[in-house]
Amino acid sequence: MASLCPFCKDRPLNPTRIEQDLPALGCDHCNGTLLSLVSYRHWRERQPAHEEAAAGDAPVEVRDTPLALQCPKCEHFMTKFRLSADTRNHIDLCVRCDDVWLDHGEWHLIDRLALAGSLTRVFTQPWQTQVRHVEAERRAEERWAERLGADYDRARELQAWLRDNPNARDVLTYLQQVFDDLPH
Repeated sequence: MASLCPFCKDRPLNPTRIEQDLPALGCDHCNGTLLSLVSYRHWRERQPAHEEAAAGDAPVEVRDTPLALQCPKCEHFMTKFRLSADTRNHIDLCVRCDDVWLDHGEWHLIDRLALAGSLTRVFTQPWQTQVRHVEAERRAEERWAERLGADYDRARELQAWLRDNPNARDVLTYLQQVFDDLPH
């Protein structure tokens, strides 16, 4: 019995190729692709090292399934993993079958982010921790920008100057002392 598309639920997955030598199963209706990580690892081992470069900034239509998907092979729920802090897309992984569901355009997004040669790293705890860390830093900067308003750019300039200044601690101590002496 053919596997059914985890997104469409009633469409068969048919043999296809993501890259010339990278076989997968694809849905002709939603254009999603089920990729075996075994096939991916085999494909990656045969790729020259220099093919890791990003494909460029050409616009790519990318979808992301917000709902939990069931693996078309074992019917267990797939786990969602963030690709990067620069994109909201999630890659769905069946940890039982070691298969990945790529929504329409996600392989091109992976290629554009220069992750095609290291896709399996996305599923590691360090990778996911780094994505959350970068997002948290960005949210903090957004809050500071909102709080400081027009002074935010000046504060960033001061921050950059202090970062490269060998006397940064002394300068901060001095500024703190000046601040403490101001009338409140």
